[in-house]
Amino acid sequence: MPDEFVPLGEQSPSEIAHKLREIGDDKAAQFYESRVDSLAEGLHKPHDWLNKGYQYGFIPLFEPGKRHPHEIISASDMPANESLKNQRIDVRLHKFHVHEYPMALTQAISEFFFGMNVHTVLFTFEAYNQVSKGTEHVAFNQVYEAVAGQDAGVTGHPIFLELKVGSNGIGFTCRTVNVGSSNDQKLVNTINSHAVKAGLHLLTTAQPGLIPFVGIAQELATTFANRSKNIPVQRFTLGLDFEKGATGARLDIGTYIAFQVPHPAAVSWKDWSYDAETDTVVRKNLAQGEETYTLPYNTVMFRISKHQE
Repeated sequence: MPDEFVPLGEQSPSEIAHKLREIGDDKAAQFYESRVDSLAEGLHKPHDWLNKGYQYGFIPLFEPGKRHPHEIISASDMPANESLKNQRIDVRLHKFHVHEYPMALTQAISEFFFGMNVHTVLFTFEAYNQVSKGTEHVAFNQVYEAVAGQDAGVTGHPIFLELKVGSNGIGFTCRTVNVGSSNDQKLVNTINSHAVKAGLHLLTTAQPGLIPFVGIAQELATTFANRSKNIPVQRFTLGLDFEKGATGARLDIGTYIAFQVPHPAAVSWKDWSYDAETDTVVRKNLAQGEETYTLPYNTVMFRISKHQE
């Protein structure tokens, strides 16, 4: 699939095995080589980053300093904020947590000498901006480094400013690539320009200048995903609308949580909450003697707010 962005966990067992051999993960490759013809759903994968499912939570606005922790609700079981119809919003990346990502051969050195696996990740976030004559596709690229089990060094980073919401809602797509080639690691440094770091400031009219920029952003994600030793890890598409009493996810002001899971019911939000003091999603309703712990999945948290002039 050279012209597509397909996370490795969504590819065929033989394709997964080939890529795992390529990065030196022979033990995991054997798991898939023994199941070339079929792979039973629900079978525990050798790595969490090969999971194909996603769950989506939402942290509503809260009064700071009043209490810890704060409620998290399912994005599919919440009311929509209809005041956002045809309005402009700002989208910020609140957190990118790397629970478990592939270790490429070039990263093995850092683990050997420093006892840590530092990941270089190409992060792409896309949306559609509502303009006077239709929609405009916008995309944001950034490169983050994170140690396994920790967050990338980003909080509240602007992705899109003045993104226009349509009357039917808005949709987002996120893709990540674990960069394992030393040549590509040098190349991705050029992505971290000042213009990109500032986020995309959008207008009410179409911007022809964005077209090549968006094309480059999309092409980068797809090209890197299919390069030797690079691995496409995450891809989710989240549509947020204004329906009432329907399936799907709703749009509101607050923070959305998207995380990679082995099956759709991996997390029940009644067992989790947001601790504003530590800025973490933590387990509650613990068994006697059990210590609290944070959400054990690859996680993207992004915040939506009304744009203020």
